[in-house]
Amino acid sequence: MTSFWGFNPDSWGCIGFATKPKLDYFLKRTKSGVIVAIYVTKGKGQEQERGKVVGFLEVSHQSGHAKNFISGDQWAIKERDPASRGKWLFALKVTRAWKVVEEERQSINSLLPKTYSSAHPEFIGSQGVPVAAHEVEKLLNLTVYEVPVYGQKSKIDSKIESFENVLRPSLAVYPAKEPYWVGETDGPKHLYILKLSGNLESYLGRSESELENKIIVKVGFSRSPLTRRDQIQAAYPSGMYKWEVLYPEKIPIEPPYPNAEVAIAGEDAMKARLTKDGGEPLGGEFFLADEGLVIRTWHAGKFEAEAKLKLPSTS
Repeated sequence: MTSFWGFNPDSWGCIGFATKPKLDYFLKRTKSGVIVAIYVTKGKGQEQERGKVVGFLEVSHQSGHAKNFISGDQWAIKERDPASRGKWLFALKVTRAWKVVEEERQSINSLLPKTYSSAHPEFIGSQGVPVAAHEVEKLLNLTVYEVPVYGQKSKIDSKIESFENVLRPSLAVYPAKEPYWVGETDGPKHLYILKLSGNLESYLGRSESELENKIIVKVGFSRSPLTRRDQIQAAYPSGMYKWEVLYPEKIPIEPPYPNAEVAIAGEDAMKARLTKDGGEPLGGEFFLADEGLVIRTWHAGKFEAEAKLKLPSTS
């Protein structure tokens, strides 16, 4: 385990050390492919990530100058900042990376109290410490998804699943048939409705009167609606159009439905309600609908999923 000021493997594809002896000490204690858990330091990084375990890195024993493993723009930012200029230059290349889904990010104090208390935070950040054996299971139970690493040539597997499953050999899967499809293993699920914010008149090429009180939504289910939002957003160029989670309004840590079979019943009910009551299909799981219909759609999906469970509806 070690600490970073943030977690952006797509532009920062290494872990760095202040001196060569510190790098050598890490090499002596590990094998190539070692998994390093990353938490964000409490005094740096994005406010919502500080002090939390946010991801994992698979670290090789390929060493070199840090500049070789960091994107040019990020290197320039690093070297302009007096707090980071000239630091962490002795680096090891990262080969794969996974982010912890936002719903399950926990403080380092509560998730790994034994490991965190085993050394001073500055020592953890500069050299890393082994995770206490009895705390490894907590890390394996976290839900993650793979993200790109700077310089990575192999394809990533974007399934949302437990970190324990990630580390097992994967089985063959059928290819996707829908746009922006990303998979995840079976298990507990949330239903969700995403909303696209931005100028819909320009996006759809229609008049303001045609789109009055209407929104573009995507319906579906996932272990992590926030992660699914981020994955779909990644398929869009950066700009004024952003996806946000409309429902559930507050996402509980534990998903309400035990498996995909139950969640599929809810998703199908949402699609049926949108289609039957005047929503306009935009392809796949995307619809244009008025806000009142979207509310009814959410309750229809919950009702059907709970009926599948043979539970009374709470909608």
